[in-house]
Amino acid sequence: MFVNTASNYEYSDDDDDQSMASLRMGRTVHRTYMGRRSGCSQPAVIALLLISCFIFILFHLASMVPRKPVPPNFAWAANASRNITLYIRPNEPTSLLQPKNFCKPNPFILFVVPSAINNTKERVAIRRTWGQWANTHASRVLTKEESPPNKNNQKSPLEPYVHPARLSKLVFLLGKSRGQDPISSSILEESRLYGDIVVEDFVDSYTNLTLKSVFMLKWVHQNCPNVNFVMKVDDDIFVNVLNLEQALMNKTVAKTPLLLGSLICGARPIHDQWSKWYTPKYMFREGKYPNYLSGTGYVISGDIIQSLLKAALSTEYFHLEDVFITGLCARTIGVRAVDHVGFSYQPRALSACLYRDVIMGHGVLPSEMVILWNRMNHPASFEKCHPIKKSKLRGHTPTKCNWR
Repeated sequence: MFVNTASNYEYSDDDDDQSMASLRMGRTVHRTYMGRRSGCSQPAVIALLLISCFIFILFHLASMVPRKPVPPNFAWAANASRNITLYIRPNEPTSLLQPKNFCKPNPFILFVVPSAINNTKERVAIRRTWGQWANTHASRVLTKEESPPNKNNQKSPLEPYVHPARLSKLVFLLGKSRGQDPISSSILEESRLYGDIVVEDFVDSYTNLTLKSVFMLKWVHQNCPNVNFVMKVDDDIFVNVLNLEQALMNKTVAKTPLLLGSLICGARPIHDQWSKWYTPKYMFREGKYPNYLSGTGYVISGDIIQSLLKAALSTEYFHLEDVFITGLCARTIGVRAVDHVGFSYQPRALSACLYRDVIMGHGVLPSEMVILWNRMNHPASFEKCHPIKKSKLRGHTPTKCNWR
């Protein structure tokens, strides 16, 4: 018999609380069970998701960063012949273009300016400015019509206020062009106008600068054998020819044999392939370069031109021409380079007061050469000049030089 007991059952709040507690416990047990089955807890899952997102974003950003291009191939490969005699051909004529009887009469100083083929503005600026001290013939040829256009209403170069006491001459040294025509029509016309261009039989490039300097020695030896001094000078250099002449007439300074310039000591080869001065280990195995003069501008006494040429022809090619000529070859013939505060491989301020006391400054643009030249040849430019301490003439001094 069925007995209804509902009327005998009394409902209470305690029963409700017990039911809710049982429900919560069941859910907790379920979560714990599911977490154990999956092998991790909920915080760990969130952490994994965050780490994954971070890694994804990191790789995405890394893909957006431009990749560094592959370093260019070095021009002088390890298997390339470094026998300079093959390129210079000392017993053969190699000048494709040159002025006739250039060193008659014999100059006291011969300025040789290695110049790139396309650096026409630099060559014209030199002829219009300090080249007037060094080569009066070329400066007379220049006319207003032949000068480059003056966009900034810049004043024309002044005539020299003071002339050098000794005869100097200036010549520009170029290599040949790539292609069928080794000498362009513009270079031929420039040579016709000024008569100061030498073109040698090698391809003009930065890594061939040593060839250019050895060709310079060859050309000077064959065409100006009795010259007193040769100054190799880049085409972005302003030279105070008057001060250089005075220094070379000073027997205390100019003791021959002489290599004079801005001395660099203790320099080490740079093995970074992206550097302008990169040196492969197969080209130079010593830990330090021999002491040498900065290639921006240096002076060679005429009595060692032939000796340096012979040393160069018997030395393996090295692409940094200043290290090669004034370091390696000078060491071979037993001549130590001499430092002079008037030379600097760093740019100087365009100050007439400063250039009045120095020999050269580096990194001078063609327009700046005209400005500086006009200041140097205007007496009023020096009225407010004060004496400059020797230590202030340039911003660098050679470190302690050890000779070996």
